[in-house]
Amino acid sequence: MTSTPTGITERPARRTGPLTVRLGLLALTAIGIMGAAAELAFERHWQTTTQLIPWAALVLLVLALVLIATGDSPGRVTVARWLALAVLLASAYGVFVHVNVNHGAGAFDPAWDGLPPLTQWWYALTKSVGDAPPLAPGMLAQSALLLLLTTLAAKR
Repeated sequence: MTSTPTGITERPARRTGPLTVRLGLLALTAIGIMGAAAELAFERHWQTTTQLIPWAALVLLVLALVLIATGDSPGRVTVARWLALAVLLASAYGVFVHVNVNHGAGAFDPAWDGLPPLTQWWYALTKSVGDAPPLAPGMLAQSALLLLLTTLAAKR
C-alpha cells in the first residue's frame, strides 16, 4: 500500500492471472452443464432415442470438465477438446432437429403451403411455428466453447 500526498492510502491494483480466468471458465462451464441438465429434466427430454442425445452430450461435457479440472497434460487437453468438438456437433444436430420438427408442425396451419419456403424455414427457426426451441441446443454449444477456451489457458 502507498500513501498519496493527500494522505489517502491506495492499494495496488490486482491482476487477474491465467489461473483466475481458467477457474472462471471452468465455473461457467459447470453452470452451463447444470443449467442444460435442469432444462432437459424440466422438459422431460427423454421420451425418444433422439431426445437422449443431449444427455449423452452432457456426459461428454462432464468428462471433459473433469479432465481439465484435474490436470492439464497435453493428453488430457487433447481428449477434452475432442469431447467438446463432439458436443458442438451434437448441438448443431439438435438445432437442425428442432428447426425440422417446427417446420413439420407448420403443416397444421392451413396457410402454410401458401408461404414461400424461406419464410417457412424462418418461421421454424424463430419458433413462430412449432414447440421445439431451436436455440436450446445452443446451451450445449456454449458450454463446449467455454471448455475449449479453458483448454487455451492450460499450461504449455
